[in-house]
Amino acid sequence: MSIDNDPRYPLDNPYEINREEIQRLTSQFLQENPPKVPDRFVCYRLEGTDPFSDIGRGVEREVFEEAFENDAVKMLEEYSPYEAQSLFFVSIDTKQEVPSGVLRIIKDGDAGLKTTHDLEEKIDLSEETVKDYHHLNDLRDTWDIGTVAVPPEYRTGEGAVSVQLYRAMYVSALENGINHFISIVDEKPLGKLTGYLGIPFTPLAGTEPFSYLGSDTSQAVYGYVPEFYKKMSRKMLTARGLLAHKALKRLVKGSEDKTLQF
Repeated sequence: MSIDNDPRYPLDNPYEINREEIQRLTSQFLQENPPKVPDRFVCYRLEGTDPFSDIGRGVEREVFEEAFENDAVKMLEEYSPYEAQSLFFVSIDTKQEVPSGVLRIIKDGDAGLKTTHDLEEKIDLSEETVKDYHHLNDLRDTWDIGTVAVPPEYRTGEGAVSVQLYRAMYVSALENGINHFISIVDEKPLGKLTGYLGIPFTPLAGTEPFSYLGSDTSQAVYGYVPEFYKKMSRKMLTARGLLAHKALKRLVKGSEDKTLQF
């Protein structure tokens, strides 16, 4: 993949990408990588070193600046050590040719994992304590869910793309032999993940909620990937409402996996 010659690229701070440039990059990406299905919402997987991954960074900054006042400078400060270890799942609204959401995974590497570093800094919880508590021999089979960012207009109805993003992450985790997820999640979306969708996240190393990156109350979480299918299948039996059943079919059964373009 390549980006047309443009004096604005590369940016010193990729999080400064504006909405017009995000849409231009998205349109170009779709031209070079047309979806294989006619669905409106499709999801691609991009390495953090791919120039088109700036589409995801732009969505992250827009969403987190609005929600938590994390501007481009703050985003660069927080995530620059992990860019080469990042993997972006980018949902695209092919009708509008704009990104409809992004989920960033941080893989283990030279910089380590952001969640374990931040826990040591914020609440004095060491990486070794986390590894011992959850019986992690090392972190090569662990993915850190660095961000999930969905613009407001895509959080409900047909465009509730968070389900597609989590399904993409889960499918890729299975493909890559990943057994563990860790993350730090604001309490509001966490309630939807564990309650509405039944994702079996538990408090990481028994930790309590704490203030984190503009969120008054966040929780460090852990998930054991091999248990997800069994536990979430049970959730399908008790889910109430058509939308909940449809979301769980997408998330657990992969009823719309054709929209994952990888």
